[in-house]
Amino acid sequence: MIGEQVDLALDNAQLEKMASNLAHTVHTAVLGGGEGTRQVADLLHGTWLGHPLHPVLTDVVVGAWTISALFDYIAVFNRSRQAELIADTLTAVGNYAALPTVLSGLTDFSTIPHRAAGTALAHALLNNGGFALQVASSRARQNGDRERAVALSTVALVLLTAGAYLGGHLSYAKKVGVKHTEEVTEPEGWMPALETTKIREREPRRIEVAGHPVLLYREGDFIQAIGAVCPHDGGPLEQGKFYNGCVQCPWHDSVFALADGRIVHGPATYPATRYDVRIRNGIVEVRLSSATR
Repeated sequence: MIGEQVDLALDNAQLEKMASNLAHTVHTAVLGGGEGTRQVADLLHGTWLGHPLHPVLTDVVVGAWTISALFDYIAVFNRSRQAELIADTLTAVGNYAALPTVLSGLTDFSTIPHRAAGTALAHALLNNGGFALQVASSRARQNGDRERAVALSTVALVLLTAGAYLGGHLSYAKKVGVKHTEEVTEPEGWMPALETTKIREREPRRIEVAGHPVLLYREGDFIQAIGAVCPHDGGPLEQGKFYNGCVQCPWHDSVFALADGRIVHGPATYPATRYDVRIRNGIVEVRLSSATR
């Protein structure tokens, strides 16, 4: 199987360590840049979109360059000036669209899980190599050297196809960018969780409710509950950092509001599961929020 050969080649400790160190350097720079930098990173992650932004942008880039190659070959066979113009225009469109695509990819790479770091680095190198060749192809087109332009675009398309395969492998085999929490449909009614005396102030508790992990956090007499698993990569939120009514995942620093599970900062693009809480006769009761159902 091709996937097994890819894993054999790219899942080695040295490559993963190098890629993870590079990713950590970028992530540290993002965190150190302050609130403004994190907001830009959130934009590039796709927290506002409800799923990762990078795959959406890659469709535009790959589509433009692929159709451009088609018109290049049409022009080669029938010498159509119109086909050449379409190919040139689409190559330029792909080049411009590649700029935010590269930035979103780099942002996602900064929080890549260690298990996928080597594959992600190879994916980035192939795609950026293809991008560089397409830029060179555009220059050749401007200089009237169509033979060189078509050759460069053809090689670029080969690299991009390999890079696209690795992108799919990251999603389907490595589970990068997918939601790492189960769909929760219960409890719809109130379910006893535990006694209030067993929840100390500002000491998070992880419990099971209807078979799903739930995080409880208490401040004074006020108790809040959200799903205990980070949707980004499955991190244990009860082990995270709590501040300003939020919890920051200990693995990749996604931040969620304890009040409703909404995303405050990425890389997560899916919110945490939201639960309602009430206290009856000294017992904490929990139910799935109507906003989640």
